[in-house]
Amino acid sequence: MPTVDGEHREILFQVAVIGGVSERFTEQLGLRNSELTLGEVQGYRPRFAFATFPADPWEGDGSKGHDLERLVPYLDALVLNDALSEGAHYSSTALERLSRALSPGKLNVPTAVFGGPALAQEWQSLTGIVPVLAVEPGADQALLCVRALAKAVLRSKMKSQPPPPRED
Repeated sequence: MPTVDGEHREILFQVAVIGGVSERFTEQLGLRNSELTLGEVQGYRPRFAFATFPADPWEGDGSKGHDLERLVPYLDALVLNDALSEGAHYSSTALERLSRALSPGKLNVPTAVFGGPALAQEWQSLTGIVPVLAVEPGADQALLCVRALAKAVLRSKMKSQPPPPRED
């Protein structure tokens, strides 16, 4: 659920970036303090706060997985990623665990795939949800993911307002 600051007219969306090329994804965005500020929408300034996680956050001591689980109630969007050509495979086990952590309340958060078609297909198979966008993890593709996610979260969170009356 986004955090709304009515006084400053800002909205903060939480985005989890999970996979073997999470750092590459966020580097392409030129973030400041792990955040990206979007253009004004209906008088509000939306921001995306990105939290990055490895391909299997529960691996090792599991601390990253616990951090991800603590973020789930506040999660507004997901970016799943991999780069098979570079040996950065996604973890099927982690995807299953993530789908269970999101179930049932957050399972339908908008998801973009910055990776191969197998990752998108497995996520859709596990959740029944089609990613809003699936792109190979090339240069400048991260911004396409953010645009697709922004469109999805803003459509679901911002109420439409009628245009102002015309002055004739």
